Amino acid sequence: MKQFYLQLEQCQTEEEVKNLFSKQFKYKINTKNKRDLYTEEILFEFKYSKNLLEIEQRSKVIAQLIYYVRRIKYGSEDIRIPLYLCGFSKGCAFFVETVKYLKIYSSELKKYDWDRAPSIPCPNIVEAVRELKETSEIHVYDFKNSEEQDIFEKELEKRRNRQLSLFSDRKIIDEDNFLTIYEHWNKLFGKYVKNGHKASEYFVSDIEYNKSQQIRETEVLFDLGDGDAKIKNIPIKDYKYFWEIYDKVNNPKIIYSIRQKIDRISENYQRRFFGEFYTPVEFAHKAFFYLEKKLGKEFWNDGNYRIWDMAAGTGNLEFPIPQSALRYCYISTLLADDAKYCKRIFPQATVFQYDYLNDDVNILISPDLLNKSVKPKMPEALINDLGNGNIKWIIFMNPPFATSNDAGLSNDTRKTKDNVSRTSIQKEMEDNNLGETSRELYSQFLFRISKEFKGKKAYLGLFSTLKYINSNNDQKLRDSFFSYKFIGGFCFSSETFYGAKGKFPIGFIMWDLSKKEKVELQDINIDVFNNNAEKIGIKRIKCDHRDSFLSKWPTRPPCKEIMPPFKSAIVLGDKNKDQRPCVAQGFLASLMCNGNDFQQVNRTSLFSGPTANAGGYSIVSGNFEQSMIMYTVRKLPEASWINNRDQFYQPNQTLPQDFIVDCIVWALFSDANNTVSMKDVVYRGVTYTISNNLFPFPTSSVKKWKCSLSDISYQIQSCNSDRFAAKYLSNQPLSIESKALLAIAEEVYREFYSKMHLCNWVDYKITLWDIGFWQIKSAIKDMNDDSLSQKINELKSSHHVLGKKILPKLYEFGFIEFPYKPLEE
Repeated sequence: MKQFYLQLEQCQTEEEVKNLFSKQFKYKINTKNKRDLYTEEILFEFKYSKNLLEIEQRSKVIAQLIYYVRRIKYGSEDIRIPLYLCGFSKGCAFFVETVKYLKIYSSELKKYDWDRAPSIPCPNIVEAVRELKETSEIHVYDFKNSEEQDIFEKELEKRRNRQLSLFSDRKIIDEDNFLTIYEHWNKLFGKYVKNGHKASEYFVSDIEYNKSQQIRETEVLFDLGDGDAKIKNIPIKDYKYFWEIYDKVNNPKIIYSIRQKIDRISENYQRRFFGEFYTPVEFAHKAFFYLEKKLGKEFWNDGNYRIWDMAAGTGNLEFPIPQSALRYCYISTLLADDAKYCKRIFPQATVFQYDYLNDDVNILISPDLLNKSVKPKMPEALINDLGNGNIKWIIFMNPPFATSNDAGLSNDTRKTKDNVSRTSIQKEMEDNNLGETSRELYSQFLFRISKEFKGKKAYLGLFSTLKYINSNNDQKLRDSFFSYKFIGGFCFSSETFYGAKGKFPIGFIMWDLSKKEKVELQDINIDVFNNNAEKIGIKRIKCDHRDSFLSKWPTRPPCKEIMPPFKSAIVLGDKNKDQRPCVAQGFLASLMCNGNDFQQVNRTSLFSGPTANAGGYSIVSGNFEQSMIMYTVRKLPEASWINNRDQFYQPNQTLPQDFIVDCIVWALFSDANNTVSMKDVVYRGVTYTISNNLFPFPTSSVKKWKCSLSDISYQIQSCNSDRFAAKYLSNQPLSIESKALLAIAEEVYREFYSKMHLCNWVDYKITLWDIGFWQIKSAIKDMNDDSLSQKINELKSSHHVLGKKILPKLYEFGFIEFPYKPLEE
């Protein structure tokens, strides 16, 4: 063990500590569900630098461990709750019985946030652990003492061989986790109970307290109700093991709910939970839990609430709704086949086929039609409830996201073809001058909902992207009708949607439709969950008016002069159907800058000619600084799924000149600077010479360089004017970081010019002296020159240093928001 301690001292990471422990004590690492190491006897948590002798540190480790224990107890994994918890750090370790913390990990106290990731446990849980007498009395083995090491090893061996029959806590079976538990039970015993009854009937009998019992060595009696009892031969060893893991259910309400829900599992399970764009089940559960947190536990029990999902598809969103609430639910879906399916699995709810964007729109717009014997398509019960002022409404939905023939997040888009958005509601929106947003299906749903529930007490719980809150195209939606009170929500990655393309945030956001409030004036903060449905932080959704967007900041001069359009750095777009070959007078470069949010950062580039791009424009001397700053703001921050729909904003103050210059220098040597120089460029019968106006070095310096291509060498000696970027930089004070980047860049340029003859210069259109940074980088890749490759790496490193300096200023000056604020312990 002394040698083991010395090896521990050499560990530099938590992973090294864990692997060394595994090797020393011959444990096979089991890290399922991000647990460090699980065995039926002991649940381990490894740390690298925690001092477990300190009760504060020890309490945090125990809190993390009991998060895992709670998930085992209430989750669907078919594993035991381990008898012991073990915290193991680099120089010390402890054991404690799991049941010592039973009251904490079984607690439903509101002050305990069980949604958090275990690695950032709720401070209230940490405090509760610390205050327990058992925590302070834990013996911590200090490995600096060789005797303590030996005792730990003996205690570990004793605990890993403990008789599990002495275990005193079991897993819970409830309405939320029974499905996976049933699948496990059925795999073990289903083939032994087959006869005139379904295996699911035996399962419900078996899990209910006092409804099944072992009567002989291999026989179990199942009470199936109504005097029907069956004796079945069961593999008793497996049977006893199963019931050592789980507790029987003694709550009649839970048994009733399970009995009602279990009939659904005979339906097409794959269709429900693995189809394209279906709401992930764990987040559907979480959404309904958020509604309960806001409206009260079992808010529906007073009979005054109604829930309506008007884009239900096959009812995936309804699956987590408690059985007792279904009789207050309206479930409507576009396709008759889906409605028929939902009627089978939700017999207590009111289910009907209904096209929410077309059916009864005439009555919605002109209620007097009801007096003219126009029969609505919606059920009479729904009409009556909509007319009852005492009813409070929950709109709980994941509307289809589609424009034209683009599929979206909901299965209701399976009908999607050309003209998908040509609906009766779209016509109404166009008549209300709502423009671009009227083409979006989700926007059409929101428009009708705003009409349908005007003047009613109603809450909207909406799964969607975040664009309706902050995008440019949805400004009219927010200005015209979507002005409601935000009351809470969360977001998670689109990756969790099977079949979704791209990575962006999906929000479940709740709104009080009875309270009017401009979205832009509200402080909208939502919880952030990772792909394991663990809360990791809080995201602020900034939703200022689009007039404050960064895309509207630079002056965009009119473009009237013809110039060859570019498809990429050196490839013309003269074969494109959409060419847009015009530039402004005094043209320096063009900035391609689609949209105004992070999802478009890959469509942000600088070119030496115009590009066929809706957001692109000409850079001239008057907007040069703004344009290069905007380019840097869009390209420098790292894009992630969390900030994918975040907008860029105009600065909140006058910008200091050193910041402006740093941005320009950073932009000049960034990967998406595709500016180049080329000669003999023919477009529409006219020959053009393309200058690189973003060439950064003065001719006085360039003339001192050795150039290995004679044609370009002659050009250098005869040139007598600097390019725009070089002139600009010569008159600016440079920061230490910008000077360093320009210095290493000049070394790259100087050495490249001296070795230019070694590259395939024709392939990169290198024919003029003011060679573009893209041309130089690309040529060096093919030269296989170690010296130049090393200098390019040094340039990248220096570029990164400058970027790290600039990035905090982007937040400080209001250009961008932090993606989210991580939770603290």
